[in-house]
Amino acid sequence: MKALKPKNHRILTLVIAVVLVIAAGVGIWWYVNINNQSKSVEDTNKSAESKKETEPAETKPIIPVIHMAAMGDMLAHDTIIANAKVGDSYDFGKFFANILPIYKNDKVVFCNQEGLSSGEQYGISGYPSFNAPTKLAADLQSGAKCNIINLANNHMGDKGVAATNATLDVWAALKPLAISGANKSFADQNKVSFGEMNGIKIGFVAFADFNNNNSTPGYSVNNYHDETLVHNLVTAARASADVVIVSMHWGVEDSTVVSANQLSEATLLSSLGVDVIIGTGPHVLQKAEIINRADSGKTLVWYSLGNMLSSQLNLKELIGGIARFDITKTADKKVTITNPTFTPTYMHYEWTASEAANGNLLARKNAMIYPLADAAVPLSKSLLNTTVADQKQYIIDTLGPKVTVK
Repeated sequence: MKALKPKNHRILTLVIAVVLVIAAGVGIWWYVNINNQSKSVEDTNKSAESKKETEPAETKPIIPVIHMAAMGDMLAHDTIIANAKVGDSYDFGKFFANILPIYKNDKVVFCNQEGLSSGEQYGISGYPSFNAPTKLAADLQSGAKCNIINLANNHMGDKGVAATNATLDVWAALKPLAISGANKSFADQNKVSFGEMNGIKIGFVAFADFNNNNSTPGYSVNNYHDETLVHNLVTAARASADVVIVSMHWGVEDSTVVSANQLSEATLLSSLGVDVIIGTGPHVLQKAEIINRADSGKTLVWYSLGNMLSSQLNLKELIGGIARFDITKTADKKVTITNPTFTPTYMHYEWTASEAANGNLLARKNAMIYPLADAAVPLSKSLLNTTVADQKQYIIDTLGPKVTVK
C-alpha cells in the first residue's frame, strides 16, 4: 500500500475534525433538548401537584344525626326514697349506674318523672300522693342524663298547684333541653318546648289522660282530651321543628294490650305529622309500631315503655327498658326515624318472704336497676321466681317485630 502524501493527509485530518465537530454539536443539541423536555414535564407535574395541594379537598355534606334514648316511668315510691337516702341528702343517680353505659353516648334522653319533686316544704311521700325531694330532678338530669322531660301525668297535682309550680321551678333551674306537660298559666300551656341538638331542631309536647287532682286549674297539666290544645300545640311544633316528639301518658294500668283510645290518639297524632310518640302510664310494656303517614313520612310509636325506676310489686311492673332510635336530617331537610332498638332492664330490690307476707314495704333494700342480660344473680335473690331468658322472650313477644330487642 502506498503511503498518503502529506497534502492528502492534511485533507483527511481536516475532514475527520469537521465530522467530529458536527457530531459533538449534534450530541450537545440532543442533550440540551432532552434535558429541557424533562424539565418541562417535571415543571408541569410540580405545577399540577401544587395546584392539587392548594385546591380545597372535596367535602362530603355532613348529615346531622341524633342518637336518642327514652325510658319509662320514674316513680319515687317510699322504698325508692328510703334507698336513696344518704346522710342528710339523697342519691337517686346511683340507681342508674349499671345501665348508664348502654346509652351514655346518646345526646338526647327522654324521661317521664311521674310525680312531683317539690321537696320537703310540701311533704316527702310516695304512693298514692307522690312528692320526691328536689334532688330527684337533679339526679335524673346528672345521674340518668335525662334532658327531655315529661311532666304530663296523673300525679302532677297530688300536692296541689303550688307543688306543681315548685316542681316546674326546680326543673327550670336545671335547664333541660326541652320540658312539657305541666304549666303555670294558660299562656305557658300554649307554648311549645323546643330544643336543638346536632343541627336538628326538636319540638316536644306532652299530654296526659287525666289529673288525679280535679281542683287544680285546667292549664296545670296538658290533657289530650282537649282536642283543640292537641291540634294547636302539635301544629305549632310541626311548623317550626325538624322533628316532632310527643309524650302520651295513656292506656290501662298493668295492661300490655294497647287500648282503642291509644290507637285512636296515635292515628290522630300521626296525621298531624308527629315523628315519634312515646307512651307512658300503663307501668308495663306494650307493643311498638310504625304508622305510615299521608305526607310520606312515618311515625314511630312506643305505646308504653313500662317502668324504669319504681318499687312496684308485680313482675311485669319491674321489667322495663331503654328504647333507642336515630333521628337523621337528610340534605333535602327531611327527617327520618330509623334503627329502633330496645335494651331490657330489671328493677331489683330484696326482701324476705316473711316481710312480703306482712306487707312490710319499707323492709325492701338493695334497690338497683340492672340490664336484664346481667340480672341472673339479682333475680335469684328476689322472690319473683323467673329467669332472664323467660323475661327476654316476654319482651320480644310484647314489643312485636318492629323493634330489635338486644
